[in-house]
Amino acid sequence: MNKLKKLLLISSALLLSTANNTFATPATGTISATGTVTGTCSVTATAMTFGTLNTAGDITRTSTVSPTCTNGTVWTVTNSADVNKLYFNNTVSATAANYIEFPIVLTGGSVAFTLSNAAAGLLTGTGTGSAQVASPTLTGTAGSSTDTTAGIFTGSVTLNISY
Repeated sequence: MNKLKKLLLISSALLLSTANNTFATPATGTISATGTVTGTCSVTATAMTFGTLNTAGDITRTSTVSPTCTNGTVWTVTNSADVNKLYFNNTVSATAANYIEFPIVLTGGSVAFTLSNAAAGLLTGTGTGSAQVASPTLTGTAGSSTDTTAGIFTGSVTLNISY
């Protein structure tokens, strides 16, 4: 009989403890989530390969500028200099015989693509998330090589992209 009382007491305690949980109302909550996509850009361009420079006259070549920016990011590409030069043996020199200037303009016009003309001589657009072909292309003209040292001339143009 003592055993039966203990069994009844244990069963009653278990029944009461589970009864409370079956009538409980569930509670809910939320998790807030935020994020920011930061606009980023990079820029590349095709080479202006002038080939054999000679005294017969100017040689003109074009370059296509390709910005890659985060979708929706407004970008502007400008030249970081006012004068573009090809240098003999890739050595910067003030001696006229050791460099050839190659002014750059926006193709299809005469708008100079220079630092001092950055307000007008620029390329603009809005990023798509992929590389884009900026319009217009750039046209560079290497002047005559009269009085210039014979040899290999190289140079580069630094493009600035702001966004």
